[in-house]
Amino acid sequence: MKKFICTPIFGFALIFLFTDCKSKTEERVDITNKLLENNKHLEVKKTNKNTTYTGLITNSNYGTSHHYSYKLTVNNGDVNWNGGTAEPKHLLFCKDSIYIHYLKEKYIPINAKDSIENKVEKGGYYEVQDVFEVYVDKRYFFKFFGDDYWLEISSERYNLQKESCTEYSIPNDNELSISNTIID
Repeated sequence: MKKFICTPIFGFALIFLFTDCKSKTEERVDITNKLLENNKHLEVKKTNKNTTYTGLITNSNYGTSHHYSYKLTVNNGDVNWNGGTAEPKHLLFCKDSIYIHYLKEKYIPINAKDSIENKVEKGGYYEVQDVFEVYVDKRYFFKFFGDDYWLEISSERYNLQKESCTEYSIPNDNELSISNTIID
């Protein structure tokens, strides 16, 4: 009886040891500073994380994952943007406001209905999309109270503002792109 119990346990332990893996994460932070023509200082911070998964015993490489995140500040913290995995492309400075254009991946869910079995199968895909936002600053009393945030706007509103404002490109690694992006 002991032999029958020990064999599956030993087999499970052996499989666990050969398939279990360890991970090693390397993080690199790149900071790019840019002085804009309007005497504003732009700082773009990109954090890259690469995680490699290797087997405990076999030391086989089971794959590497790459994640990144962007943050930017204007004038040493007067304006902050934390885009996460979104990639900033342009900043638009107007007389009384600041706008940003960036790209982000959005999950598009798809539900398909099987007419024979009357089942709904769920799936989806990721799509890179243009996003436009305006900076809203409702802080007061030396910026100690209140709140500041980014509010999403339409591409038409952004393009209207471009006519009377100054647009600057934001340094990035071009990991996200849209082949048919048209910004007038």
